[in-house]
This record gives sequence, structure tokens and C-alpha cells, in this order.
Amino acid sequence: MVLVVGVTAMVGLHGCAAIPLTAVGVSALGAGTGAVVKTGTEYPFGGSVERTFAIPKDAVWSAILQAFDRTGVKVETVKVSGDREDFGGQLQHRKVQVSVTPFSESLTSITLTVKRNFFLNDRATGSELVEQIEQCLAENPTFARRLRRPSEPKVATSGESGQSAQAPP
Repeated sequence: MVLVVGVTAMVGLHGCAAIPLTAVGVSALGAGTGAVVKTGTEYPFGGSVERTFAIPKDAVWSAILQAFDRTGVKVETVKVSGDREDFGGQLQHRKVQVSVTPFSESLTSITLTVKRNFFLNDRATGSELVEQIEQCLAENPTFARRLRRPSEPKVATSGESGQSAQAPP
């Protein structure tokens, strides 16, 4: 409903540049914030980055520590409650929080949040940290195969069919 009202207001007032976009409504503009940006990575409305790996919890945990070391995140707290583990870390002017939750022996989810301050999250830094975690996992030959996504099927064009381009006899 809010989206319909917001779109109607934008269409009806398209010539009024002085109307701020916040007048349309945050929910209308943020409707796509939960969309999947990279296969398996989600950006829910709260500003976190979520990623699930088909990799055991201990390997994901090690990759997080390795990625944090590479990027200069200083781990300050580790909290374990049941199967779930939470990390708290510090960057310059940022606080990093990661939750590691195993769904099975070989399926592990992480939720990573980078906070600028009490009100603002830093999705760009969070996204990069998740990319670094994935890179650390990909460098391990045991898990590299699991992280590769199937590529699009190649469509053969003339000359690529494997047959030589000879004239018929």
C-alpha cells in the first residue's frame, strides 16, 4: 500500500524536484533491501549481511578468524551459547559482530554486522568481510570445490562445435 502511494506521489509530482525522497516513505524505497545480491548472500532490512556455506562450522570459524586477521579486525569477545558462536571485533571507527550458526554438520550460516555508530550500519564493509571469509574458504582445497557456482551453459557458435570448417568433399 505504501509503495502504491509512494509511486503515485512520484508520478503525480514528477516535475517537483524540491520534494525530498524521504517524503515518499522509507519502506517504499527500501522494498528491495532484502534482495539477494550475490548467490547465497542476503542483505536483510536490519543492515546485516547473511551468508550460508555448505561447509562445517569449525572451518567457517577458522576462515572468519583468518579473514579478520587479514583485514585488521581485532577480535575482542567470543561468546558460545549451545551450537551458536558470536564474535565481537573492532575496526577503526567500526564495531564488527558475527554470529555463526550450524544448521547441520556441513551447513553453516553466518550473520555479520558492521556498525558505524548506534544508528548506522556499514553494509559495504560487512559485504567485503563476507567476501574475505569466502576467499579464505576458497583457498582451502577441501572447500574450494564447494564454493564454485556452476557457470552458465555455453552456447556453441559456428566454429566452436568441435568440427573443422572444411568444405564438403
